[in-house]
Amino acid sequence: MGNPVSRHVTSYARAALLAALLAAVVPAGAEIPAPRPDLAALVVPPGKFVSLETHRLYYRCAGHGTPVLVIDNGIGGAAVEWTPVQDALARTTRVCTYDRAGYGWSDTGPGPRTTERAVAELRALLRLAGEEGPYVLVGHSFGGFNSRYLAARYPREVAGVVLLESSHPAQMLTFADQPHTARHAIDVARVRAGREGLSPYVAAASFLNSRRKAIFAQMDELSHFADSAGMVAAAGGVGEIPLLVITRAMAPGDPVARDAVWRELQGSLTALSSRGEFVVAKSASHDLHMADPDFVVSTLRAFIERVRAL
Repeated sequence: MGNPVSRHVTSYARAALLAALLAAVVPAGAEIPAPRPDLAALVVPPGKFVSLETHRLYYRCAGHGTPVLVIDNGIGGAAVEWTPVQDALARTTRVCTYDRAGYGWSDTGPGPRTTERAVAELRALLRLAGEEGPYVLVGHSFGGFNSRYLAARYPREVAGVVLLESSHPAQMLTFADQPHTARHAIDVARVRAGREGLSPYVAAASFLNSRRKAIFAQMDELSHFADSAGMVAAAGGVGEIPLLVITRAMAPGDPVARDAVWRELQGSLTALSSRGEFVVAKSASHDLHMADPDFVVSTLRAFIERVRAL
């Protein structure tokens, strides 16, 4: 019979992907605008690289202490956009960010770009970088798929999980009548419209991920979103591993009560662990780490102390 989530979602994911391509793909040979002068330092990788069999992955670790916090981005995200949060948390413990294959400063990797492949590459990166677990995994949006999958499949490597506005296996089926716009469409639009008003870190991430290799990475992850959703659903829960689910506030005047449905999906994720907790932010942004970094930092610090106390 096949995976029902995969069966219903694949056609929708491809439709959403096509819409995103029409809106945002940079034609071959097109010139990407140069970054603002104040971004010059940020387009030089401040971290390091590890070499896998077929490609290199970029990562940056800062701070000292355990457990090591490992942050996984959403589709279209880049490690650099986490810099303010990472640097603040590095006063509390060691924090690592990285770019999945194709994004930011990482090389293009082999496909399909599913959660299973992303987790295998992340585990290899941490091993080669000499970063020892067990880790506290922080997954934003699609990165939430990867974090919960890693915790479910390799529980001895994980001390805690934070799902920040995490993707949900049922989300595209639930919102099938309300097409999503791929993140890269937003990012490329930001680059083309000029980066005034954006923080330099967000602008740098948008610039880096407006390049064709990043757009194709997003295309690949989106077109295999249903496959990843099936993998995550099949992996199950995370047992007694401490879990924190963080979601955004409901936007005022939501005409279709979309945010209320999203909150219900987010709340259901707490059942993945017998130690699950649910926190609602004051901001209505999906990108809470950029919209309200102080809230994210304070919430993650409290969770780290909770994990340490066990």
